[in-house]
Amino acid sequence: MQIYTAKTYELLTEEEGKLCGLLDRDRIRGIAAIRSRKERVRSIFAGLLLRHAFLQAGYDIETWQQVEIQRGAYGKPYIKGVHGFHYGLSHSGEWVACAVDSVPVGIDLQEMKPWKMTLARRFYHEKEYDRLLALDGDDQVRQTEEFYSMWTAKESAVKLSGRGIGAGISQYVTAEDYSAVYDLDSGRTYYTKRYDTLKGYMICVCSEAKSFPNLLPKSVDFGKYEMEGNRC
Repeated sequence: MQIYTAKTYELLTEEEGKLCGLLDRDRIRGIAAIRSRKERVRSIFAGLLLRHAFLQAGYDIETWQQVEIQRGAYGKPYIKGVHGFHYGLSHSGEWVACAVDSVPVGIDLQEMKPWKMTLARRFYHEKEYDRLLALDGDDQVRQTEEFYSMWTAKESAVKLSGRGIGAGISQYVTAEDYSAVYDLDSGRTYYTKRYDTLKGYMICVCSEAKSFPNLLPKSVDFGKYEMEGNRC
């Protein structure tokens, strides 16, 4: 498994056009329909990160230019005809993340913003809610980290299945050490690993295997790559 991250930055109109030319056709169509400039920029960087991961996996530019994105039964995207390359994308705040593996993978990245216990009561299992309550008034920073550890673990599992958050995350119960999530509906256990090395953000990756990297590699600097004339 490989995990890549990149920090977004403001793009000029001409930069948007140039960078969009590097993306897969499916993403280009999707970006054209996004009205929010901020969301459009994040989608561009997510597409660039997927391209970077694809090239790092050993595929060439010509193969990338022919990439066709299709979607499974639940809408999970995959690259048609490319076997053994599974990916997941996520973005929040100023960061985007991509996980790539030879087996299905899910990843979730969240900026740790203020939150309310009512959200935890609605989406979390009773045991998880109690774990958060036990920290109430004790350590707000730790409580926030726990809340987002739960959230990203659950959503990464949803993204692994491709069902989407609309299908619900309350069915997924996290292990206390966040090494796994249990799907109450199917009875299956999925492995997870969280990363909190990006200040103010939480990342969790979900897989059917335990092939997680111990540390996140250095983030990809697309601005630097563009200036130096390297491929991104």
